[in-house]
Amino acid sequence: MYACMRTTLVLDDPIFEKAKKKSAEMGVTLSELTTTALRDFLISRSVSTTKKKHFLMPVVGDASGIHLSPIELARLRDEGR
Repeated sequence: MYACMRTTLVLDDPIFEKAKKKSAEMGVTLSELTTTALRDFLISRSVSTTKKKHFLMPVVGDASGIHLSPIELARLRDEGR
């Protein structure tokens, strides 16, 4: 079951003309084209934002001690207590 909500969109004239032309070429309504385009956009954005982003820490000087085990990291954390 799909629920539909009517709304008003403000589109630039060139975008509206291209969308109207494309919907006619595809044999769908402008509403269907807009819904599909928006759905695809939102799905692609949600997938790209869930990808794990890697952060590279800049290291200056000797980088030999940056790969420490969790035990070594805990020892360094607690060293000053």
